[in-house]
Amino acid sequence: MDLNYFYTFKEVAKWGSYTKTGEKLGYAQSSVTTQIKKLEDHYKVKLFERVGRKMRLTQSGEELYYYVEKILALVDEAEERISKKSNLRGTLRVGTVESLAAYFITPYIKDLKGKNPELKILLESGLCPNLKEGTLEGKFDLSIILDRLTKHPELTTIPIRQEKLVMIASPNHRLRSLSGMNLKELEAETLILTEEGCSYRVLLEQLLKEEQVEAKSVISFSSLEAIKQCVADDLGIAIMPEIAVRKDIESGKIIELPFNHEKKPVFTQIVYQKKKWLTPPITQLISSLTS
Repeated sequence: MDLNYFYTFKEVAKWGSYTKTGEKLGYAQSSVTTQIKKLEDHYKVKLFERVGRKMRLTQSGEELYYYVEKILALVDEAEERISKKSNLRGTLRVGTVESLAAYFITPYIKDLKGKNPELKILLESGLCPNLKEGTLEGKFDLSIILDRLTKHPELTTIPIRQEKLVMIASPNHRLRSLSGMNLKELEAETLILTEEGCSYRVLLEQLLKEEQVEAKSVISFSSLEAIKQCVADDLGIAIMPEIAVRKDIESGKIIELPFNHEKKPVFTQIVYQKKKWLTPPITQLISSLTS
């Protein structure tokens, strides 16, 4: 079986058109049709059916597509393993949280891209539980998260560094002169939190629950900048990674309140599937992040 037939088959499934596939692959439409016909003759099934103006996979076509993806992935893996080219190609899919995307990871992504200009890097932000799930499902080659140390039987975890979480408030806040924080003080406060599921929101909620503390009100935002602005406007207090607020504290826009979370340390960490083959781009990124 000619592997080119599988590449053609995959493109037809993607575009739903013999003509479009031919344009993308540089083939005549008749050549695309012939290749699909040879696959159908080989497997003795119908692979596509016409629905309106588009070609759609039949049930047999969907079954073949499942195996074709695996076959072509192995072919690509073999090519990358054997290739000695310094300028890496292909696609690297990285998941991370917003705070790390904005304040930590970009120099490393830029460096990797600079060394390998033909490498396509897809960076997607999300919540830690979703990133871990996406890594397990193969959506991401690896994820860089900020959370308690991840322990999962199917994931490898590489800690990069322990991160400090800080409690921030307006410079005029009533708690500004405190030398130590009793969490009971937060019962009279409005907490400005990230969206549910965020690792440091979960940590704060756990600490408050242990101390049987319930804040008078909670405001939620998905945007770190919105949270910082609300804090600066004295609408409440928040907990955030120090890396995300360091410049704002130094400028005097907000202040840091005493807050101890040593019993629940959080780490910037790399997670990837234990069965994952580490391609050269993945290896390069992990090396730069941990060196």
